[in-house]
Amino acid sequence: MAYRRMGYQAVNVGSDDLLAGIQFLREVEREMHLPLLSANLLEEKGGKPVFKSHVVLGLGGIRVGVFGLTSDGLKNEGVTPEGYFISDPIAAARRMAAELAKDCDIIMSLSNLGSFKEYSKLVQQVKGVHFIIGSGGRGFYHQPIRSDGGWQALLFQVYPKGQYLGRVDLKVIKGVRDFVDLSRKANMERQLASIERQLDSYRRGTGRAKSIPEDRRQGYIKKLEEFKKRSEARLEELERDSRRNSTFIGTTISLDEKVKDDPEMKDLVDRFKKGS
Repeated sequence: MAYRRMGYQAVNVGSDDLLAGIQFLREVEREMHLPLLSANLLEEKGGKPVFKSHVVLGLGGIRVGVFGLTSDGLKNEGVTPEGYFISDPIAAARRMAAELAKDCDIIMSLSNLGSFKEYSKLVQQVKGVHFIIGSGGRGFYHQPIRSDGGWQALLFQVYPKGQYLGRVDLKVIKGVRDFVDLSRKANMERQLASIERQLDSYRRGTGRAKSIPEDRRQGYIKKLEEFKKRSEARLEELERDSRRNSTFIGTTISLDEKVKDDPEMKDLVDRFKKGS
């Protein structure tokens, strides 16, 4: 109920989730009325997927293919329940990317691989995944991963234990695969504003610049002006790219006391704690 209230469309099965057992997960799936995803959690007899491998979502006229990957890093430590196994996530991702590319505009992986090394391996060996929403590790990631073959995927993973919420806003041009990170553009604009303030201070000899000899101040001004020119050129390039490509902006929200509780969600949590 809580996931539906938050607008969830699908939930990935992580390796730690398997500690509760397959039957428990199936019951949770039925109660949630949401699909659990894993393209590489399979039955030992026949090798069929235990849960759905993927879903295709229609969002704003765009078809988004979402598939799940379960980490195989713990498969030899007794995590996988008897009668099931976790297959190679790279092979599963390659299969899913090829299948979803037939009729999806964007391909997204919900991946429990955890480490940047594993995500890099995924991008190097699997072409076609646009976004990776990661979990299972302790790292925080918000960056593109480029392959030697010239393609890239955009990786997002927030810190564990529910302390943060990650949000990615997309503006998609159908048929255009490349995405421009608008947060880089915003950072560049802030950087240029900072350079302007520094230049103004050095030119007028105010603030900390007041104690700097004139010849040194002129040297600083020259360097700042050169830096400003390079930054403006980069900003113009980003603006051109953002006009002809799809764009995204990723933000991380700290779930601290500043974030007000949703009354309905708080009631659900309180009832759960009371066992009702």
